Amino acid sequence: MKRKQFIYEKPIIYVIIAMVAIGSLMLFSASSTIAFNKFGDSAFYIKRHIIRLFIGFLAFMIAYKINFKFFKKNATKLLLFSWTIMLCAYFFNEGSSTNRFLIVNGKNIITTSDFAKLCLIIFTAQFIENNKNKINNIKILLTKYLPYLSITLLLILCQPDLSSTFTILILISLILITAGISLKYLFYPAISGLVLAITLLKDFQRKRFFTWWNGESNQQAENAINALGNGGFKGVGFDKSIIKEGFLPEVHTDFILPIIGEEFGFIGILFMFVLFLSLYSFGIKICKFSPDIFSSMLSLGITLNILIYFLINVCYVVGIIPTTGLAIPFFSYGGSHTLFNLFSLGILLNISKYTNLYKYKAVSYE
Repeated sequence: MKRKQFIYEKPIIYVIIAMVAIGSLMLFSASSTIAFNKFGDSAFYIKRHIIRLFIGFLAFMIAYKINFKFFKKNATKLLLFSWTIMLCAYFFNEGSSTNRFLIVNGKNIITTSDFAKLCLIIFTAQFIENNKNKINNIKILLTKYLPYLSITLLLILCQPDLSSTFTILILISLILITAGISLKYLFYPAISGLVLAITLLKDFQRKRFFTWWNGESNQQAENAINALGNGGFKGVGFDKSIIKEGFLPEVHTDFILPIIGEEFGFIGILFMFVLFLSLYSFGIKICKFSPDIFSSMLSLGITLNILIYFLINVCYVVGIIPTTGLAIPFFSYGGSHTLFNLFSLGILLNISKYTNLYKYKAVSYE
């Protein structure tokens, strides 16, 4: 019998296309000046971005075709493989100031924390399904889950990538809370992790944090807010941003949001919120009607991941939290996060194919 198109498949595809298309236009606008100054080609970054999008959509199609049960079956192996990738980056990145990237022949292939994050989401979903009636059993948590979580976060923290470590911890905590874990089992590991993170902070990270904590002047945040204010309600128009002309660093990556706000104003920022919240809404519907607990928790993790990264970027751009360096999915320049976000959305739509058969049977966690 031919499968009916799931009610949320097409809308998600439309949202993804809108994000990618608008994000690409804004990336070109934000990066044109810096690309011309560095490489003599204003389209340098957008050309590379389009190539990465093509690779990302290939990954999207692969994830869409593979039965999602493959990820359930190989969750532990995938997580262990992500550890191997991070260790390779840690020990073999000679001459590099960071161990965040897997470098081959002098080129950054992937940001290893992006891969580890997806593997950890998959592993967490598998753990929840395998222990759905024992999620608050402290012995099971200490022996079957916490060691895997701790090692993954520690490897990311040592890269050093404090921002990703805390963001992933927030993401995983939300998944576990949704699954029914008691908050007391998250409190003590969170405090321990915070103490460890503080002891491992680099000098520049401490300086960045205390600058924010003490309310000292932050030129990046001030310029970003000025750009948003300059945009007003309707913006100054596409490719007419003033702030991108050398007044704000990393405008094509971390600080692309002020460019969008300046060129398209409040309306542009509001439309971005509509896109991300729409994707979240459709993802939660898939989570609710998933065929099993694993796919439900995996859908939740994928959906939350994209929304959280967007919200954190908004918060640090306007100075609510310290600068983290986390990108906006599909808008900021970066091949690794684009690849893994598209791959994860392929998994989400993959799940929706099977969800279609259980359309009116919500998953029970009892």
